[in-house]
Amino acid sequence: MNVEEKLKEAYATARNYPELAAKLIDAGILSYTVEVAAGLMFYRLANGETIFHGNNAEAHSIATTFNHDEVVKTIRDNQQGKTTYPEFMEGIANAGVRFYEATLQGDRKRVTYMGTGGFYEEEIPL
Repeated sequence: MNVEEKLKEAYATARNYPELAAKLIDAGILSYTVEVAAGLMFYRLANGETIFHGNNAEAHSIATTFNHDEVVKTIRDNQQGKTTYPEFMEGIANAGVRFYEATLQGDRKRVTYMGTGGFYEEEIPL
């Protein structure tokens, strides 16, 4: 199975974000960045290769200021299965997140959500 197939399988079968992160690590992903407005994803692999995924998702308008409490609420709602991934993307856009970066290597695996005037970082429980 090549990396693209592993990515597709990971997203199709993961039951929660920590499981997805573990599957991405197993596929050789070191980190990835999501550009929220357009839903673009840029994956970095252990061998130096990169993979770019465009998205057919609807474009999102990004709030002009970062709302920390809304970012955390949106993340928690998604983690608890209250929202779908498209709803999550809309929620973080409304909370002012311009992009987020998942760091899947090292001792401190984490996701950092960044926007104008603020950021929020959360460790991935692996």
